[in-house]
Amino acid sequence: MNNRTDLKKRVIPIILINNYQVVTTRNFADYRVFGNLEQTIEIFNRRDVDEIIVLDISCSKSKSLLDFNILQLMSKNTLMPFSYGGGINSLNDIEKCLNLGCDKVSLNNIIRKDKNFLNMAVNEFGTQAIVVSIDYVLENNIPFIYDHVSSKKLDEDFHDFLSFVHDQSCGEILLSSVNNNGFLKGYDLTVLKKYRDKIDCPIITNGGCGSAQNMVDAFEGGSDACGAGSIFYYTKYGYKDIKDVLREKKIKVR
Repeated sequence: MNNRTDLKKRVIPIILINNYQVVTTRNFADYRVFGNLEQTIEIFNRRDVDEIIVLDISCSKSKSLLDFNILQLMSKNTLMPFSYGGGINSLNDIEKCLNLGCDKVSLNNIIRKDKNFLNMAVNEFGTQAIVVSIDYVLENNIPFIYDHVSSKKLDEDFHDFLSFVHDQSCGEILLSSVNNNGFLKGYDLTVLKKYRDKIDCPIITNGGCGSAQNMVDAFEGGSDACGAGSIFYYTKYGYKDIKDVLREKKIKVR
């Protein structure tokens, strides 16, 4: 039985790290430095954020190993639950992440390179510990899997890949729109609405949020959580402001 609809909606700041700097992007490129990780985490600590996702995008691009310095910094300074992604290439990496305080890990490239890895990770650490991150680009309203390492769309069928991920019983899916990323004009809802009823696990919608109303639209479109970055750095909206608007709109949030 699917109890997903009984869960309260979540607002999740997503922190992108590139060479130890917190950055924002547009279309997964055009990096803009916002600050350092420790200061950014402290901001979200003070704002009483429920949870965060930290993605080390430089790890995969440089094909470097998991950066334990970042994990140790997060474990030392982060008051809220956090998920981490970047440079995870083995079950041992996941174990180290969880032992260093991560509540969940986010997997992306590795599950395309090794189709058995997701199943092994879920069996070893449990559904609740595994987030699958899927980046996609729309062309003529058709979604394609996007590889952020090569900055190219892939030939792999989006529907087939999403079905594969779903069948492996991951804990949740982070669905990120490359087209909308960084423009603060709202989420892409076409893919969310098309596939929502086909997916039992929670979906985190990400890419393009510029207002609390954008989150309202995503939640009404079936999203279980909204991920966002730039809205917290470059707009008037604070974390509490967004939740206040959501509650006014009768959306049940944590």
